[in-house]
Amino acid sequence: MKTFIPSSQAGRNIPCDCRISGNEKKVCIIAHGFASSKQSGTAQMMLDHLASFGVGGIAFDFPCHGESGAEFGALTVDSCLSDMRAVDLYAKTLAKDAEIVYFGSSFGAYITLCHLCSCEHEGKRAFLRCAAVDMDHAFDDVMDTIEGQLETLGYGIYDPGFGDGLKLSRGFFDSLKGRSVFDMELPEGAEIRMIHGLADDVVDPEAAKSYAAKIGCPIYLIPGTGHSIDNEEGISTLREKTAEFFGR
Repeated sequence: MKTFIPSSQAGRNIPCDCRISGNEKKVCIIAHGFASSKQSGTAQMMLDHLASFGVGGIAFDFPCHGESGAEFGALTVDSCLSDMRAVDLYAKTLAKDAEIVYFGSSFGAYITLCHLCSCEHEGKRAFLRCAAVDMDHAFDDVMDTIEGQLETLGYGIYDPGFGDGLKLSRGFFDSLKGRSVFDMELPEGAEIRMIHGLADDVVDPEAAKSYAAKIGCPIYLIPGTGHSIDNEEGISTLREKTAEFFGR
């Protein structure tokens, strides 16, 4: 069911793909990657996969992504966290007794970790696909290349090579500064699982391994696949491990 829910910031609406009957014991909030959307192959696969073992799902678009009509200045870490909090609360209104859990891809995994390390989150379990644990400095080179656009237009156009690209404001870059997940503390009782492609050329697998070691969580490393984890072993491992993690 496609729906729009109100955000806690500036009255924005958050586009969602919601599959919650209200009787579930668990509901998973799905956070997509940068320049992607709730309609991504991974997000839609997870909605179907979760439903196959009785877990509700809600995938949503971050500001300036997918069906979000937000202006470019709305894309900051703070606004993403605000929207995720709003989705948290909306899910609880639909399934009052459900445990909230999380699935995040890349940038969405980074925001999920920031969310868990904040004081405002409903769940404590998260499965992270190719988590962008280096997000606080991943865009340093991008900012250098679009500095002129930022000065003249107020935004720079970032094209990752898929989708329609994004307009990034200086506020986006500023919101990443000093926000390393390595410096954040997860809440007591948090449970994290990670999966990462060993051929990932977007987020260094070594950085993901270092973060997993820091927090003491399992990480499933998939050979022969990159940031999308789209080979047969990666997809089957993702499905198996998420069913094991969220199904219990």
